[in-house]
Amino acid sequence: MHLQVRLGDRSFDLDREGNDFVLDGELLDARFERLGPNCGLLILDGQVHVITFEQEGEHIQVTTGGIRQDAVVKDEMALLMEQFGFEGEDSAAGREVHAPMPGLVLQVLVKPGQSVEEGQGLVVLEAMKMENELRAPLSGRVAAVHVAPGDAVGKNALLIELV
Repeated sequence: MHLQVRLGDRSFDLDREGNDFVLDGELLDARFERLGPNCGLLILDGQVHVITFEQEGEHIQVTTGGIRQDAVVKDEMALLMEQFGFEGEDSAAGREVHAPMPGLVLQVLVKPGQSVEEGQGLVVLEAMKMENELRAPLSGRVAAVHVAPGDAVGKNALLIELV
């Protein structure tokens, strides 16, 4: 089984071969056991981690050690559909707002959980001595805000996720 996992601004290829896990081509000393519908036990390099998760489509909110992170997981079928251009506006790419160029975040105009309309301002980014208001590509709800005022961001940095 092959998965592509995006956790925050990092992406990984995760493969399961029998009972083994391979992360970006490296064999992991890991075991995962599901404890319930939204909870599991990860034993990684001999350390035990209790993980809880809430899933909505490809989006998963993962909590371990009191830290909550947003993840997007795509299986082989989703990756194949994406490769052949069958992503709809419901795809992850259509629900993410990325920095079009390197810049400085001046304002974040929305909060997680807030409803937004297509075209509504989300983030004000200063780039090349100009202020650019980045707008929602579609109507929805803000799933995650990955930046704060004063953050320097690179080109294509993930700023906002919508659901």
